[in-house]
Amino acid sequence: MLLEQRRLWAGSTQLVLRQHGLYLCQRQAGGRPLLEVELPYEEILPVRVERRSSVPQRQLLGVLFGTLWMAQNYLSYQPADRPLSDADWGLAFGVGAALLAFYFYGQRNWWKQFVLLTARSSVILADRSSEQAALQGFADALEQRTKQYLRQEYAQINPLGPIELQLNRLHWLQGLEVLTEAEARASATRLTGRLSPDTMHSMGQDLETPYVN
Repeated sequence: MLLEQRRLWAGSTQLVLRQHGLYLCQRQAGGRPLLEVELPYEEILPVRVERRSSVPQRQLLGVLFGTLWMAQNYLSYQPADRPLSDADWGLAFGVGAALLAFYFYGQRNWWKQFVLLTARSSVILADRSSEQAALQGFADALEQRTKQYLRQEYAQINPLGPIELQLNRLHWLQGLEVLTEAEARASATRLTGRLSPDTMHSMGQDLETPYVN
């Protein structure tokens, strides 16, 4: 599965679900790579999503004050007793409309962020209204693909192999919600032959958990 997002001046970001990990490539507007890395699925979970708003308040105030300064300079060159003409009002209306259009376009396409968080990374994308379904779908697919991969690679048990190592691996998979508690317990029982790895206590003495025939 591939997700690619392009920005007018900020280049592009590409995410790909590969066989063994999540491929991430960020490029400049000219196509030159800024970052290229593949994160192994073992380092992905948990997958979380955050939506943020990052309105550049200082830059917007700078644009507003710059516009007011230019308007003041324009008026200072006009005769004091000359009323504003229709062209002046039209120019003022046009500049105001352009500023409002710039603000609302930025709100919808530039300043809303979709943050994809994994155990060791965070990827920031533009949260455009037209792409929200695709962004959420990729996050869900990443989590599903990661859990599927970990199941295939680590959930299998071998009664002839090191038991403690495999029990720790089952506990790790359960903590990542790759395996449910029932699945992890069933695998541990198959591995050790015991109903529970925990020690039983009775009348102040430690007793071994019964073995499965």
